[in-house]
Formats: sequence, C-alpha cells, structure tokens
Amino acid sequence: MLLRSRETHPRLMMRIGLACLALGGLARLFVRPGPHLSADLLDGMTGFLYGVAIALLLLHLVVNRRRGPGI
Repeated sequence: MLLRSRETHPRLMMRIGLACLALGGLARLFVRPGPHLSADLLDGMTGFLYGVAIALLLLHLVVNRRRGPGI
C-alpha cells in the first residue's frame, strides 16, 4: 500500500536511466584500470550503472503502461 501511494515521475526515471546507460558505456570505453583502480572495481561500477539503467527503464515502461495513452 505504501509503495502505491507514492508519486512516480516516468520522465525523470527515463532520463536517469539513460544517463546511467551512457555513463556505463563511457566508463567502459574511457576508464582504464591502473595502479589506483583495479579491473574488478571498474567491472563492478559498470555493472552497477547498467543494472540501474535497466531497472529504471523497465520501471518507466511499466509506469507508462499503467497510466494509459496520452498521459
């Protein structure tokens, strides 16, 4: 009940999801492991960003589908 009463903002979810997707891709391309950054940490950060992006974009689709067309 508590989760259903909360207001959701689908456009904000989509923007944050797309930003996380872009950051994950850019981190994979430009950030290289070195003496201060291990490859495991880089994989973890990239995976986290991709996971947040997938979750937010799927949640955006669910919220939009429940609201109906034109809203």
